[in-house]
Amino acid sequence: MMRFFLEIILSIVVVWQYTTIRNYQLEIEQLSGELNFLLDNQRGLLLLRTNSKTIQKLILSINDYLQMLYQKKADFQKMKTELHEMMINLSHDLKTPLTTLSGYVQLLHIRYNEDHNNYQSIDAILEKLQTKIAQTNRMITQFLDIAKIESGDIEIEFLQIDIGRLCKELVMEYYDILEINGFEVELHIETKPILINSDKNAVTCILHNLIDNALKYGIDGKYFGLTARETKQYIMIEVEDHGQGITEDEQAHIFERNYRGKAAKQQTNNGSGLGLAICHKLSKELHAELRVNSLPKIKTVFSLLLEKS
Repeated sequence: MMRFFLEIILSIVVVWQYTTIRNYQLEIEQLSGELNFLLDNQRGLLLLRTNSKTIQKLILSINDYLQMLYQKKADFQKMKTELHEMMINLSHDLKTPLTTLSGYVQLLHIRYNEDHNNYQSIDAILEKLQTKIAQTNRMITQFLDIAKIESGDIEIEFLQIDIGRLCKELVMEYYDILEINGFEVELHIETKPILINSDKNAVTCILHNLIDNALKYGIDGKYFGLTARETKQYIMIEVEDHGQGITEDEQAHIFERNYRGKAAKQQTNNGSGLGLAICHKLSKELHAELRVNSLPKIKTVFSLLLEKS
């Protein structure tokens, strides 16, 4: 009698195990089919009613993976589109100065043949050639910089630097341009050393771009200001101009790659649309923050906040 009951219990256990395993197989097959469908269509999440805690955990893990996969694909498509636009813009931007360079070379040849002793005319053309070459070289450098940052090839080395001294050295590089164009210059840099661990090349690149923009788009205001000061949490560098400025709706986009504001589009020799994008990406590499505050035709201030820690 006992043996009979044991056989019945064993049979029930076997049937229960078979049913459980079969349900697992059916649910997994259903999961597999829905997952293949989602992967083919690249959208949606797994939805399956099940009483199995294990299957529920598996579905949650798969959905987390799917969300990450969709985000990676969206990021890739965005980067692909931006790269395509950047290549189009770069080819256009390079074509214009290269065509101009070719024209200047031809004009130089003509002037030299007409009167090779006319040094004043020849010097004027050579000066324009030099300016265009510098502009073209800067575009190529910016393109290479953004490519390095995007690929992760840029090397950031955190060493102690004196921000105050660096700012003074950079302003001196622009002394002739500021004087020739009649800029009013105000510097507010603390006399004591402003020391921080950061990457000197990256900070220099950011400030070069910010100063270039201040002089280019602030030419109407004839004002250039640079402040370097220390707070409890940050080393703050501010570059200020009183030019055309940036409207509120543009301020949300100016750090995007290839974006050109209204002021940039009005410039005859506008840039590549990469300068501020490079600044923004480099500031992230430095664990810093880049801000802008602008009142058009009154004051525009770009602030670089370097964390002291």
